[in-house]
Amino acid sequence: MATKIGMFNAALIEIGDNVLVDTGEATEAGRRLNQVYTRVVDDCLSVGSWNFAMESIKTTADTGVTPNFGYSEVFAKPADWVRTIAASADEYFSTPLIQYVDDSNFWSADTSPIYIRYVSNDTGLGFELTRWPAAFTRYVELELAVRVCPRLTESEAKLKRVSEDRDKARRVALNQDAMNEAQPKFPPMGSWNSARGGRRGDRGNRNSFTG
Repeated sequence: MATKIGMFNAALIEIGDNVLVDTGEATEAGRRLNQVYTRVVDDCLSVGSWNFAMESIKTTADTGVTPNFGYSEVFAKPADWVRTIAASADEYFSTPLIQYVDDSNFWSADTSPIYIRYVSNDTGLGFELTRWPAAFTRYVELELAVRVCPRLTESEAKLKRVSEDRDKARRVALNQDAMNEAQPKFPPMGSWNSARGGRRGDRGNRNSFTG
Protein backbone atom coordinates (compact mmCIF):
# COMPACT_ATOMS: atom_id res chain seq x y z
CA MET A 1 0.00 0.00 0.00
CA ALA A 2 1.29 3.45 -0.89
CA THR A 3 2.22 5.80 1.95
CA LYS A 4 3.37 9.40 1.76
CA ILE A 5 6.55 8.76 3.74
CA GLY A 6 7.28 5.72 1.62
CA MET A 7 7.00 7.72 -1.58
CA PHE A 8 9.09 10.57 -0.19
CA ASN A 9 11.88 8.20 0.78
CA ALA A 10 11.72 6.28 -2.49
CA ALA A 11 12.15 9.60 -4.31
CA LEU A 12 15.12 10.56 -2.13
CA ILE A 13 16.79 7.17 -2.63
CA GLU A 14 16.50 7.67 -6.38
CA ILE A 15 18.55 10.87 -6.21
CA GLY A 16 20.99 9.61 -3.55
CA ASP A 17 19.73 11.75 -0.68
CA ASN A 18 19.13 10.81 2.95
CA VAL A 19 15.73 9.39 3.83
CA LEU A 20 13.26 11.04 6.20
CA VAL A 21 11.95 9.84 9.54
CA ASP A 22 8.56 11.42 8.89
CA THR A 23 6.95 13.67 6.30
CA GLY A 24 7.11 16.71 8.57
CA GLU A 25 10.85 16.54 9.08
CA ALA A 26 12.37 20.05 8.98
CA THR A 27 15.03 19.36 6.39
CA GLU A 28 15.52 20.81 2.93
CA ALA A 29 14.41 17.53 1.38
CA GLY A 30 11.31 17.37 3.57
CA ARG A 31 10.32 20.92 2.78
CA ARG A 32 10.83 20.48 -0.96
CA LEU A 33 8.85 17.26 -1.13
CA ASN A 34 5.94 18.73 0.82
CA GLN A 35 5.92 21.78 -1.43
CA VAL A 36 5.54 19.75 -4.62
CA TYR A 37 3.53 16.74 -3.41
CA THR A 38 -0.03 17.90 -4.16
CA ARG A 39 0.92 19.33 -7.55
CA VAL A 40 2.79 16.15 -8.47
CA VAL A 41 -0.18 13.90 -7.67
CA ASP A 42 -2.56 16.19 -9.57
CA ASP A 43 -0.22 16.20 -12.57
CA CYS A 44 0.14 12.42 -12.50
CA LEU A 45 -3.64 11.99 -12.30
CA SER A 46 -4.11 14.31 -15.27
CA VAL A 47 -2.16 12.18 -17.75
CA GLY A 48 -4.36 9.08 -17.71
CA SER A 49 -7.84 7.59 -17.49
CA TRP A 50 -7.06 5.99 -14.14
CA ASN A 51 -9.68 3.45 -13.11
CA PHE A 52 -8.93 3.85 -9.39
CA ALA A 53 -9.71 7.59 -9.60
CA MET A 54 -12.82 7.41 -11.78
CA GLU A 55 -16.08 9.14 -10.84
CA SER A 56 -19.41 9.13 -12.72
CA ILE A 57 -22.05 11.79 -12.19
CA LYS A 58 -25.39 13.02 -13.48
CA THR A 59 -25.38 16.80 -13.76
CA THR A 60 -28.08 19.27 -14.70
CA ALA A 61 -27.61 22.65 -16.32
CA ASP A 62 -26.90 25.74 -14.27
CA THR A 63 -30.18 27.67 -14.46
CA GLY A 64 -28.45 30.89 -13.44
CA VAL A 65 -26.38 30.98 -16.63
CA THR A 66 -27.70 32.27 -19.95
CA PRO A 67 -25.17 31.76 -22.76
CA ASN A 68 -24.96 34.50 -25.36
CA PHE A 69 -24.42 32.03 -28.20
CA GLY A 70 -23.54 28.42 -28.98
CA TYR A 71 -24.77 25.57 -26.81
CA SER A 72 -27.84 26.36 -24.75
CA GLU A 73 -26.93 24.60 -21.50
CA VAL A 74 -23.91 25.12 -19.22
CA PHE A 75 -22.79 22.68 -16.50
CA ALA A 76 -20.32 23.67 -13.77
CA LYS A 77 -17.54 21.18 -13.21
CA PRO A 78 -17.16 19.71 -9.70
CA ALA A 79 -14.21 20.83 -7.60
CA ASP A 80 -12.56 17.39 -7.80
CA TRP A 81 -12.54 17.27 -11.62
CA VAL A 82 -9.15 16.55 -13.19
CA ARG A 83 -9.87 15.17 -16.65
CA THR A 84 -13.02 14.32 -18.60
CA ILE A 85 -13.14 10.73 -19.81
CA ALA A 86 -16.65 10.33 -21.22
CA ALA A 87 -19.83 12.32 -21.75
CA SER A 88 -23.20 10.76 -22.52
CA ALA A 89 -26.87 11.64 -22.70
CA ASP A 90 -27.80 8.37 -20.95
CA GLU A 91 -26.88 6.96 -17.57
CA TYR A 92 -25.45 3.76 -19.03
CA PHE A 93 -22.91 5.62 -21.19
CA SER A 94 -24.13 3.52 -24.09
CA THR A 95 -23.99 6.39 -26.58
CA PRO A 96 -21.32 9.09 -26.49
CA LEU A 97 -22.39 12.72 -26.33
CA ILE A 98 -20.62 14.13 -29.38
CA GLN A 99 -21.96 17.68 -29.47
CA TYR A 100 -20.53 19.30 -26.36
CA VAL A 101 -17.68 21.56 -25.30
CA ASP A 102 -15.23 20.87 -22.49
CA ASP A 103 -14.00 24.22 -21.14
CA SER A 104 -11.74 24.76 -18.15
CA ASN A 105 -14.56 25.21 -15.63
CA PHE A 106 -17.68 24.16 -17.54
CA TRP A 107 -19.20 21.65 -19.90
CA SER A 108 -21.65 23.01 -22.48
CA ALA A 109 -24.27 21.09 -24.46
CA ASP A 110 -27.79 21.38 -25.89
CA THR A 111 -29.33 18.79 -23.59
CA SER A 112 -29.83 18.44 -19.84
CA PRO A 113 -29.09 16.44 -17.81
CA ILE A 114 -25.85 14.92 -19.05
CA TYR A 115 -23.76 12.12 -17.62
CA ILE A 116 -20.03 12.57 -17.14
CA ARG A 117 -17.24 10.17 -16.28
CA TYR A 118 -14.07 11.89 -15.11
CA VAL A 119 -10.80 11.44 -13.21
CA SER A 120 -11.23 12.80 -9.70
CA ASN A 121 -8.67 14.11 -7.23
CA ASP A 122 -11.07 13.70 -4.33
CA THR A 123 -9.52 12.41 -1.10
CA GLY A 124 -11.65 9.29 -1.45
CA LEU A 125 -10.61 8.62 -5.06
CA GLY A 126 -7.49 9.98 -6.77
CA PHE A 127 -5.89 11.15 -3.53
CA GLU A 128 -6.78 7.99 -1.59
CA LEU A 129 -3.41 6.24 -1.43
CA THR A 130 -4.91 2.87 -0.52
CA ARG A 131 -6.53 2.78 -3.99
CA TRP A 132 -3.30 3.30 -5.89
CA PRO A 133 -1.89 0.39 -7.91
CA ALA A 134 1.81 -0.27 -7.42
CA ALA A 135 2.66 0.98 -10.90
CA PHE A 136 0.99 4.34 -10.30
CA THR A 137 2.74 4.66 -6.95
CA ARG A 138 6.08 4.09 -8.66
CA TYR A 139 5.25 6.72 -11.25
CA VAL A 140 4.49 9.26 -8.48
CA GLU A 141 7.71 8.38 -6.64
CA LEU A 142 9.80 9.08 -9.72
CA GLU A 143 7.88 12.26 -10.54
CA LEU A 144 8.64 13.48 -7.02
CA ALA A 145 12.30 12.65 -7.59
CA VAL A 146 12.32 14.64 -10.83
CA ARG A 147 10.75 17.70 -9.18
CA VAL A 148 13.19 17.90 -6.25
CA CYS A 149 16.35 16.64 -7.94
CA PRO A 150 17.58 19.98 -9.37
CA ARG A 151 17.47 21.81 -6.03
CA LEU A 152 18.68 18.96 -3.86
CA THR A 153 21.48 17.60 -6.07
CA GLU A 154 22.30 20.21 -8.76
CA SER A 155 23.22 17.19 -10.89
CA GLU A 156 22.13 17.15 -14.52
CA ALA A 157 23.18 13.51 -14.84
CA LYS A 158 20.89 12.44 -11.97
CA LEU A 159 18.03 14.51 -13.33
CA LYS A 160 18.41 12.92 -16.75
CA ARG A 161 18.42 9.42 -15.27
CA VAL A 162 15.39 9.88 -13.03
CA SER A 163 13.50 11.65 -15.83
CA GLU A 164 14.05 8.67 -18.12
CA ASP A 165 12.99 6.28 -15.36
CA ARG A 166 9.90 8.43 -14.71
CA ASP A 167 8.92 8.28 -18.37
CA LYS A 168 9.20 4.48 -18.34
CA ALA A 169 7.19 4.23 -15.11
CA ARG A 170 4.44 6.41 -16.59
CA ARG A 171 4.16 4.15 -19.64
CA VAL A 172 4.00 1.05 -17.46
CA ALA A 173 1.33 2.55 -15.22
CA LEU A 174 -0.80 3.66 -18.17
CA ASN A 175 -0.47 0.28 -19.90
CA GLN A 176 -1.40 -1.66 -16.78
CA ASP A 177 -4.38 0.60 -16.12
CA ALA A 178 -5.59 0.12 -19.71
CA MET A 179 -5.37 -3.67 -19.31
CA ASN A 180 -7.59 -3.45 -16.22
CA GLU A 181 -10.25 -1.46 -18.03
CA ALA A 182 -13.66 -3.01 -17.43
CA GLN A 183 -15.38 -1.37 -20.39
CA PRO A 184 -14.42 0.95 -23.24
CA LYS A 185 -14.24 4.67 -22.56
CA PHE A 186 -15.28 7.34 -24.99
CA PRO A 187 -12.32 9.45 -26.05
CA PRO A 188 -12.38 13.01 -24.65
CA MET A 189 -13.25 15.71 -27.19
CA GLY A 190 -10.15 17.04 -28.91
CA SER A 191 -9.12 20.67 -28.77
CA TRP A 192 -10.15 21.26 -32.41
CA ASN A 193 -13.69 20.04 -31.79
CA SER A 194 -13.83 21.98 -28.54
CA ALA A 195 -12.91 25.15 -30.36
CA ARG A 196 -15.74 24.67 -32.86
CA GLY A 197 -18.26 25.11 -30.07
CA GLY A 198 -17.03 28.63 -29.43
CA ARG A 199 -16.71 30.41 -26.11
CA ARG A 200 -19.43 31.67 -23.83
CA GLY A 201 -20.38 35.21 -23.04
CA ASP A 202 -21.56 36.15 -19.56
CA ARG A 203 -22.13 32.90 -17.69
CA GLY A 204 -23.66 34.36 -14.57
CA ASN A 205 -23.38 32.51 -11.28
CA ARG A 206 -20.62 29.87 -11.40
CA ASN A 207 -21.36 28.33 -8.04
CA SER A 208 -24.50 26.39 -8.97
CA PHE A 209 -23.84 22.70 -9.59
CA THR A 210 -26.04 19.66 -9.22
CA GLY A 211 -24.49 16.23 -9.36
